[in-house]
Amino acid sequence: MAKSTRSKVKRSFRAKKRTEGVYAATEAARLARLHAKLKVLTAQDKDGDVPIEEESGPTAEGADADIEDAMDLDNGSSPSTSTQKISTHGPRGSRREQWRLSKGLPVRSKSTSINRQGIVAAKRKAGRSHRRR
Repeated sequence: MAKSTRSKVKRSFRAKKRTEGVYAATEAARLARLHAKLKVLTAQDKDGDVPIEEESGPTAEGADADIEDAMDLDNGSSPSTSTQKISTHGPRGSRREQWRLSKGLPVRSKSTSINRQGIVAAKRKAGRSHRRR
């Protein structure tokens, strides 16, 4: 039946185990660890060398122990420092396209063949594939 991990039933049972079942304590500890790491990171300035003093609210007593576990960030890779957005939509330049551009050729070659109806032929042929499955 539904053996995949994309199965809604399996996903709902796992979520239930995470919230109220046997894994609830582990999940709560994980969230607490991540929260402490993020709190330490937000308590520092942009460069990370001078801590920022909070105007209101008590300070965390366990912050000194959590500084050692703080996430390591590369210089300049934090989302607050980079303002340029990276597009994840549309085709990326493949190695073949880069080579064609370096030679001064168009990225995609134009089809010049004409089919029996007098229209430019398609690159892919319609119909069933020849490979047997």
